[in-house]
Amino acid sequence: MKREKSNYMIQSVSHALDVIEELCKANGEVGVTELSKRLKLHKNNVFRLLATLELRGYVDQNKETEDYRLGVKALQMGQSYLSQSTLVGRGTPILKTLSDAIGETVSLVTLQAGNVQFPISIESKRPVKVAPRLAVSYPAKLNAAGRLLTAQLPDTTLTEVLAANTVQDAAIRSQLQELRTSGQIIDRGAIEADVISIARVVRGNNNEVVGAIEVLVPQYRAKIDALVPKIDEAATQLSTALGAARTGLTATLEKEVVPTQTTQTQIPTVPGSTTTTGTQISARTTK
Repeated sequence: MKREKSNYMIQSVSHALDVIEELCKANGEVGVTELSKRLKLHKNNVFRLLATLELRGYVDQNKETEDYRLGVKALQMGQSYLSQSTLVGRGTPILKTLSDAIGETVSLVTLQAGNVQFPISIESKRPVKVAPRLAVSYPAKLNAAGRLLTAQLPDTTLTEVLAANTVQDAAIRSQLQELRTSGQIIDRGAIEADVISIARVVRGNNNEVVGAIEVLVPQYRAKIDALVPKIDEAATQLSTALGAARTGLTATLEKEVVPTQTTQTQIPTVPGSTTTTGTQISARTTK
């Protein structure tokens, strides 16, 4: 029987990565004492980890304050990821075209260990816009695209992820069938005030979900019925480029097409948030 990868984890390596990740979150430099508090590690251990990382170029120390920040090797790793990632390479031109066409902020979202990452984020060129999300990370349950991607997890994994029974867990459970069937979520300012978030899953080989395209629009100018088809098209293009079966994508989209006079189906969630399928969009939410 195949063992879980967690069984092979090396604690010292894990702690070193914890240090790097904590410095990634920081707004500036951080001292040894503060890092030890945040990571719940002894100061001696943190100092030794920092010394090793500094020698390898992954962190730098301010000689005046003796505090630490990320080093140039961290930048090198990020650039290497961007150049090596098939998802980023094939997704960037498609997301840029989408952003130019709709004039809004567009991101590629991936799910990892309960958090969402944004390896691509194209900023809107309009004066009033939602800020891009490059190089940030959020808990998946507190992000619309994160909830969509969480819902795509296998049942056994999802049961563990939603075991805490928080408000966010309940929201995902209540929307689960809809999120899986439609592969889409539309959040109308419930998770992020004054922001409309529309996200659609992206698939790769074997039609496995590899991420989502997320469009962020200031609530006052969101014309959802005009945006959804363009987001669908971009997600289909990227999925096809990544090796997803075209027939599988077509079948999925056909299931979502409904007559324009069909009454919108709303799934209960946190106040102000609904998911809709295909063209099932309430006229009162569009402007």
